[in-house]
Amino acid sequence: MHISQNTWAKALLLTATVLAASALPAVTFAQIPTSTAVGPDAQHNVSGSRESQVVQEQIRSFNSLVGTWPKYTEISAQDQVAAMGAGINIIGGYDPYWTGGKTTFTDADIKRVKEAGFKTIRVPLFTFKHIADTQGHLDPKWLDRLDHIIDLAVKNKLTVILDEHDFEDCAKDVDACAVLLPNIWYDLSERYKDAPSSVVFELLNEPNGGVDAKIWNTWVPDLISIVRETNPTRNIIVGPVMWNSADQLSTLELPAADRHLIATFHYYTPMEFTHQGASWTAAFEKLRGVRWTGTAEQQAAIDTTFDKVTAWSKANNRPMFLGEYGTYGQFNDQIDDRAAWTRAVSKAADDRGFARAYWYYQDGGGFGVWDAEKGQWVKPLLKALLPNSPAAQ
Repeated sequence: MHISQNTWAKALLLTATVLAASALPAVTFAQIPTSTAVGPDAQHNVSGSRESQVVQEQIRSFNSLVGTWPKYTEISAQDQVAAMGAGINIIGGYDPYWTGGKTTFTDADIKRVKEAGFKTIRVPLFTFKHIADTQGHLDPKWLDRLDHIIDLAVKNKLTVILDEHDFEDCAKDVDACAVLLPNIWYDLSERYKDAPSSVVFELLNEPNGGVDAKIWNTWVPDLISIVRETNPTRNIIVGPVMWNSADQLSTLELPAADRHLIATFHYYTPMEFTHQGASWTAAFEKLRGVRWTGTAEQQAAIDTTFDKVTAWSKANNRPMFLGEYGTYGQFNDQIDDRAAWTRAVSKAADDRGFARAYWYYQDGGGFGVWDAEKGQWVKPLLKALLPNSPAAQ
């Protein structure tokens, strides 16, 4: 389904049906904050004269917060990537933090990331389940929590990437995604139009399944145009289909005139090593003991892929962001192997001028580089990511 501005009214009418069909919450707010108003004709807005005191307080709170942030100043996509440097994925949408539940996340985590030497956090957002009314508005309480994460990033002088991470829902129901995704970006882009340039938007993580290259290349310019209504020069991250595969970069079509775009790809090769034992990957779930020791052949595989990405980047004049890479550790006790792979991939990105974000900050025996139970960094992984970090010594 192709959602452009001239079909937006139809999209709004479809939203109520999609919300019901997908079992998303359909709570009707009496009032919606004007700071989250979206739509080309204010169709996504509620008159200020009917706002409740609660909504007015929410607006004042948000405006006061934005007032403490540096003003937005334009930055080129190339300079943004240089500033992003080494980053990490953190506080993903599955964390209880987003629903007010019991979470191990604290403000200190963001400070710790900064002090370790990371320059960027990528925040994977599951927005669809936080749509709170039939017009596609995001829940104000959820937005307050997102405000807080952005505020922490700004105060710690970190780039923060708002990564729309509902890729599985989009893969399964393309028509629903075609309605919900524009709603989300109208809301987010309107709300954060005055945020500093260190706030970067990522349109959709790992499009795959039903969202093939043909569909994705139809959606991309429309989604970008939604953001551009309120954020004409903010940098936007866009990746190819097939889970942001480097091999699919050649299929990605970006608006030639828009120079504030950053291309992204993900790298988990070889999957039999990085995902051995992972229950969500049937092909690798039962694998154990797969090694990665940095042989000439193993290193060449990384270089071949990264050189192809470099060639595409230069041919299309688009800076690159390696948005995810990491190794699943629950059934891989070879920490030296995991560190060697992480070091090799990090260096391959750095040598070619790519920004990068490791997956993931903290999640027990999975990919995490911070061990919350022990209250310490997994030093071999941290040193592989940040060789000069004092925390890794």
